[in-house]
Amino acid sequence: MKNNLLRSRRITTFSFLTFLTLQLVAGFSAVAQESAENTTRETNNASIQEALDQLRRSNALPFPVPMMMQPPPYKEWVPNTVIEEFPAETRVAMLQNMAAANPWSLRQVFNFMTLKMKANEDLSFDDVIEAMDSQAVEQNLKRSGHNMVSKEVEAKTGKPTPRFEILQYCDALVARMVLDYSPEFSIFLPCRISVLEDASGDIWLMTLDWDVSWLSFVWHPDSQLDEELKDNGRRIRNAMVSIMEAGASGDW
Repeated sequence: MKNNLLRSRRITTFSFLTFLTLQLVAGFSAVAQESAENTTRETNNASIQEALDQLRRSNALPFPVPMMMQPPPYKEWVPNTVIEEFPAETRVAMLQNMAAANPWSLRQVFNFMTLKMKANEDLSFDDVIEAMDSQAVEQNLKRSGHNMVSKEVEAKTGKPTPRFEILQYCDALVARMVLDYSPEFSIFLPCRISVLEDASGDIWLMTLDWDVSWLSFVWHPDSQLDEELKDNGRRIRNAMVSIMEAGASGDW
């Protein structure tokens, strides 16, 4: 049974990788056609659409291909427009297949997504937060929230708990630019930095890593951000790093 399970996972993973390969081929083809006339683009779309239809009819994929994963039409998109939601069964099936092919533990996945810094040992928790807030002002980011999670835990349990607080920072104008591109990105806003004590009593600063350098390798024609938005994304990321460095060192 174990061999059958492994064989099933290999087949499922191969099918999923086959689908991703087709998407990559479609993407490179789309980029190559970017400067062509509209009629050529429509022909290209039709060819890719036919390939996806054949793949769907062959039942080679372990999940249905949703409409939003098909090649996008070559037309201007309307800013601040919510796009079609992924079907729940497709979302679950895709995540299951990616999980089967992923050698990392869930803790390692979270670690991969995180930018973190350890605060100097001579700094108190309040010193760290004060330095962060001061640097945020220097970076022209407004503090939009401060959640003292550990205090709420202590109030509800009546027991002490390691200190844990979340600070939120925002540039409203950049947020508006991002939401015009994708309203769905609102789930990540505002930018957050968590400050927490670990099991050893050390203070850590953590945030979601907003490194956008990988965007240089994005092929999808609908993923090409204008330079102003890219520049602002890099500026916000650098500002968040600067705030964390100030908190970790106590200097601002």
